[in-house]
Amino acid sequence: MIYLREQAKFDYASLPHNKYDIITKDTIKTYPQDILQSVLARTDFTFLEFVDGEFVTVDVRQTDSLIKVRLGDEIVLIHIEFQVSDSTSPDMVRRNVGYLGRCYEMYGLPILSHVVYLRPTAGRNDPGGYIQEISGHRFIVEYKVIRLIELEGESVFETPNIGLVPFAPLMKPPDGMDKFQWAVQCNEKAKSLSLSSNVRSDLIVSQWVMSGLIHHHEAISEFIQEGIVQESSVYQHWLETTGKERYQEGLQEGKELGARQNAIESLYGVLEHKFDSFAVRMLITSLVEIKDIEVLKQLLNTALEVEELDDFIQKWNTLENGQ
Repeated sequence: MIYLREQAKFDYASLPHNKYDIITKDTIKTYPQDILQSVLARTDFTFLEFVDGEFVTVDVRQTDSLIKVRLGDEIVLIHIEFQVSDSTSPDMVRRNVGYLGRCYEMYGLPILSHVVYLRPTAGRNDPGGYIQEISGHRFIVEYKVIRLIELEGESVFETPNIGLVPFAPLMKPPDGMDKFQWAVQCNEKAKSLSLSSNVRSDLIVSQWVMSGLIHHHEAISEFIQEGIVQESSVYQHWLETTGKERYQEGLQEGKELGARQNAIESLYGVLEHKFDSFAVRMLITSLVEIKDIEVLKQLLNTALEVEELDDFIQKWNTLENGQ
């Protein structure tokens, strides 16, 4: 059981490294209708269910969202990939073409794919697909590129589409307004939404985090108030996630420390048994400074093999010098 201390204000250090992934996934899971309406630019669809988008190949990769919907009389899959920055290894075209191929192999349904770029500078050179023009072997894969900076930010608050509220600060500001002023206005608009306090708090915290893609979080710290933080399930989820991560890291560090200690004790025991105790005790300070468990194992084997302490020390020096 992990007990987490309640915090009086937003703790920047508690933000997990994958905070933007958490926001995009949580938002689309909570407001699928809103997100679908935005990417499809239509309302004549029926949300059916989220579909498993995890495929095992050489590695396991989980796409952001794969959603089954009904468009007219046809069942299709809507693929939405939120991308913070440009993908380079591999590039987005190769990455998405590969994923969509596996997706079609798995489900055999038409796929409407969308890549949503979050940073204002991202996605400028994404061609939105791949075309192979070889006679008799034509191969065409297309997907829709959506750059948030090209969308009118004010439209988020003019329509009842609260699922886009976290992303509004990344969209195009009104004419004559800079990005920071727009982020401030988005925060004020979010705080005035007629929603339950916990839902509004989640949207505000999510919006604050997404704003961190273009502004330092400390510079917009006034966006977050104590009451908002404490009411936000998103923030509490982060505390739990980060606490578990740190707990697991602590367990791993403990295991490594225990393994080192055991190795040092075993090595010291062999040395003390075979050689002069006083001379061996002179080495203990240096032994405990060795961090690499593999080096300690090699030294233990050496201690078992050699007949003279000087030979052990010589091989130790050889290991330290990387020879």
